[in-house]
Amino acid sequence: MRKFIFGIILFASLTIAAQEAQELSLDDCISIAMEKNIDLKRARNNEISARANRFQAIMNFFPSLTAGINYDYFFGNFFDQNAARQVSATTNSSNPNLSSSVIIFNGFSNQYNLKQRESEQRAAEAAVDNAQLSVKSNIMTFYLNAVLSQENLRIAEDRVRLLESQLEREEKRVSVGVGNLDAVYNLRSQLSNEKQNLISAKNTLATNELTLIQAMQLDPSDNYIIKPTSIQEEELLTEIDPFDLVLSDALKINPAIDQAGANKDAANYSYKRTSAGQFPTLSAFGRIGSNYSSNGARNPETGDFEPNATFSDQLDFNKFEYVNFQLNIPIFNRFQTRRDIQVARVGVLNAELDFQQAQNSVTNLVQRVYLDMLNAQTTYQSAKENLEAQQSIFDFIKKRFETGNTDFNTYQESLTNKNRAELQLVNAKYSIVFRKQILELFRGE
Repeated sequence: MRKFIFGIILFASLTIAAQEAQELSLDDCISIAMEKNIDLKRARNNEISARANRFQAIMNFFPSLTAGINYDYFFGNFFDQNAARQVSATTNSSNPNLSSSVIIFNGFSNQYNLKQRESEQRAAEAAVDNAQLSVKSNIMTFYLNAVLSQENLRIAEDRVRLLESQLEREEKRVSVGVGNLDAVYNLRSQLSNEKQNLISAKNTLATNELTLIQAMQLDPSDNYIIKPTSIQEEELLTEIDPFDLVLSDALKINPAIDQAGANKDAANYSYKRTSAGQFPTLSAFGRIGSNYSSNGARNPETGDFEPNATFSDQLDFNKFEYVNFQLNIPIFNRFQTRRDIQVARVGVLNAELDFQQAQNSVTNLVQRVYLDMLNAQTTYQSAKENLEAQQSIFDFIKKRFETGNTDFNTYQESLTNKNRAELQLVNAKYSIVFRKQILELFRGE
């Protein structure tokens, strides 16, 4: 039994150890999120409903067709219309029929309803595109935060390793009587602070990676490695199109604006359809049928009453055709139609406001992303030059510190300036790349 349990534990341990972390690039993250995102799935379901509503709006132009049949039992005295006489016996009867109705005129309500449903379908299709755009842009943002956190962690780890090596070196110098004990204490204090900063950087990375994993609807307990995007120097220096052109392209194809525009059209057609309720309605109804009675029926050709006429014979004897035209003129319905028209009119006004809001939101977003990209490009050039300068200064001061020709505060300040320049350069590089990709998304590229 012990061997069996040990075997299970060993197998489980080997299985867990064999599980390698899955690397996720930006394209992988977007692909997974597009497949699992609930809002996107809901938008696709709404598109299916919109297509069904449009199909039903088309079918409203066609006549309805209904077939019916009943089989009745009568007990006691009653007048049998098929037999054309009073009877006092148990009677079986049936009335098979085929009926149809069609609306001839209803103030063009069906036409407006079809236009409304077509607009709603376009809005639903645009909503799917908008959900896809939202998923992509959100994943890009979360991915950027995770990658920047990785870079921050790398810089923090390098800083800790550097201070540890400096501390070890200075302790050896002190042990042989040539070092500075003040520098040892300062290095120990600074190393303690940097280890705290390292823990904070790890926590920030874990939080940002968790946010990205949750956005992809993945299991956080599984192992994942966020693979950084490779950045080429030419990508950072590529000139971007003028803002007016970028904004014009974004406004033309943005799905949020398309959705709001389609909803505005749908609201207008809904208002027209509701207004059609003030017009008369003309409809036609037709029926073909026959009757059967167990008491028999009269033969229309001979005029004789046939008490033993069969079911099929009576269907032939009693067949009839019926056509009805009905005109309904609305006179007074307690102002219900008027109320509905007012509500529909408010819906039109709100839809127009939503359309303006969508345009403003897209404009503001493109302005912000475009400006961030310009700032990042400007920052990149200066950050690159600054890092080169800070690296040279740090290398010079580091040598002086190791030989005891400068104090710890100067060394610490130089190291901090170098690390700050590294962070600025990393932030600028990734900001350029991701802002550019987001702008390309908005432009449909």
